[in-house]
Amino acid sequence: MKTLSFYSFKAGKKLPIMQLATYFNIKQDAGWREFVKIGSNEVEKVLKYASPNKAVYLYRYGCITFLNFDINESHVFMEYLNKLTDTRMELLTRFYETHTIIVGDDGYAALWEDDEEKVQYNKIIDDIVASILAKSTELSKIESELSTVLDEADNFIIHLNKGRMRTDRKKVIPTIAKCIRFKYMTVESARILDRPSEFGNTIESRRIFEKMSNFYELNERYSSFSSRTDVLDSITGEYFDFGDNQAYMRVLKIEIILLGLFPLMHLFK
Repeated sequence: MKTLSFYSFKAGKKLPIMQLATYFNIKQDAGWREFVKIGSNEVEKVLKYASPNKAVYLYRYGCITFLNFDINESHVFMEYLNKLTDTRMELLTRFYETHTIIVGDDGYAALWEDDEEKVQYNKIIDDIVASILAKSTELSKIESELSTVLDEADNFIIHLNKGRMRTDRKKVIPTIAKCIRFKYMTVESARILDRPSEFGNTIESRRIFEKMSNFYELNERYSSFSSRTDVLDSITGEYFDFGDNQAYMRVLKIEIILLGLFPLMHLFK
């Protein structure tokens, strides 16, 4: 019997996975990749002791999943990664997921504690679970940020309805910009739901990926926050409908669009 412990954290807006893959001599196929896996041999070089069942998964969208690491080992590895790149990474403990799988002596395992079905264990299950946890962690971050933006937007819409359109332009512009930015982010974040090509080679791996996706309700959560972003359209529309000074509103729109789109440039790199 062996226990597999997974910990996934948000570590930054975006990770330079190709740069890190090159450093760790990880062969990468041409084309877009969602993640790279740092295996036990490379992990041992960082931790300086035998680590036969450990692995680290780095995800393009800013999440890291550790397999069979304790918290101290996670911090040691993060410090090492930060020496390799100018992109500062840190474990944001507010956004994380954990998962445990116990593999029996017969080589079979339930994908979660109360799962009645058991599957034959192989290494691809590690990769699938690590990816699902990272996707869930990223969705948690998006859900949290969206709630904050909607709360801010609700507050200034209340001010608008009270006739205070120009009360605090410095607050209005960033809030509307955030609304625009989130609307564009839904396009990029849709890729979170994609099944990495590595998990499509067999019927069983595809099935396990879908089963784990359903367990963490990835599609339902994405649909929920995607529908909530539709509210942002009505909020921005309502704000501009209050504009009685057209010259003022044109300038304001330009400021908002520029502020909203500038942080999105990293999405298209």
